[in-house]
Amino acid sequence: MLALNINNEALNFHHKLIKCWLSKKILGNKSIKNKSGYKCADNECEVCRTNLHKVNLSEKSVNFFTSKKIDDLILGKPEELLQINEEFNALGIDNDIIKTLFINTGYKNWFQPNYGKNLLNLINQETCTYCNRNYTLQIVSNRSRAELDHWFSKDEFPLLALSFYNLIPSCHSCNHMKLNNVVDNNFAHPYTLKEEGEKFKFSFNYVDINQNFDVKLNVIENSKMDNSLKDFKIKEIYNAHSNKELKDLLDLRYKYSKNYLEILLEKTFTELSMSKEEAYRMIFGIEIKEEDYHKRPFSKFKHDIVEELLRISTIPK
Repeated sequence: MLALNINNEALNFHHKLIKCWLSKKILGNKSIKNKSGYKCADNECEVCRTNLHKVNLSEKSVNFFTSKKIDDLILGKPEELLQINEEFNALGIDNDIIKTLFINTGYKNWFQPNYGKNLLNLINQETCTYCNRNYTLQIVSNRSRAELDHWFSKDEFPLLALSFYNLIPSCHSCNHMKLNNVVDNNFAHPYTLKEEGEKFKFSFNYVDINQNFDVKLNVIENSKMDNSLKDFKIKEIYNAHSNKELKDLLDLRYKYSKNYLEILLEKTFTELSMSKEEAYRMIFGIEIKEEDYHKRPFSKFKHDIVEELLRISTIPK
C-alpha cells in the first residue's frame, strides 16, 4: 500500500464541487420564489449555473445538513466521517432517499462519469494505491473512467459516498476487494500513513533447490499496515508474479555474473552521466523515491528487492 499525499488543489476542487451540488439538491435553486435556496458566490460555477431538481427530504434531514455539516461531510478525515454517519443514523430517518441521493444520483450518475477523472488527475496517483501494479484509469465504452474505491462501502455508508477521504485511487481488481471490519480502525488508511508511521518492505525467501523463491513482507505483525496488506492479499498477488518480476531481478544479480546488478547500475551512472533515479527508471522502469512510487507499476516492490540484493552477498543456488 502506498501513502497518499494531501493535494490541496484536489481537496479544494472536490470541496467546491460537492458543496454546490449537495447544497442545491437539499435547499433547491436560489430564486425569487426560493430565497433560502443555494447559489455560491462564483458566477462562473457550472454547478450553480444549472437548475437542479431539489430532493424531497424530511425537515429533520434538512436541519441536519447545515452548511458546516456539509463541509465536514466533504472534508472530514475517516474518524470524523464515521462520527457524522453515526449522528445521522441516530436521527432514525429512512435511508432509501439518502442512498438514492448520494450513491445513484450523486456518485454513479453525476460525479463519477463527469468529474471522477478530474479528481484523479488532481490527486495525481497514477497507479493503484493498494497494490501499485496497475494504473488507475479504466477504458469504458471508448472513454477513460477513474477507479475510485470507497474506503467505507457505499452500501453500508451511503452518506459518505462523496466524501474526499473516502475516495481512494485504485485499480479495478483492488476496487472489488473490500476490507473486513474497516470501521474498527484496524487498518492503515492511505491518507494517514505518514502520520501513523506505518511502513513495510518487500523481501523474499528461498524455497527449494529448484530456484523457487517466495515473496515476503517485512511489517510489524498485527499492525494496521499488516492487517491491510493481508486483507488486500498483497503477498499472494505478488507471489503470483514471482516467477517473472522477482526471478528477473534475481537473475540480474546472480545468474550473469557475481555482481552483475551492481556493475550494471554503476556503469550506467558513470558512463551515461545519469542520476540514480534516471538509471533505475531506464533499467527497471521504476521510480525509487517513495513519493514517486505511484508513477510506475511495481516501483516499490522492485526498489525494495533491488536494494536488498545489493546488500546481501549470496543466496542459495
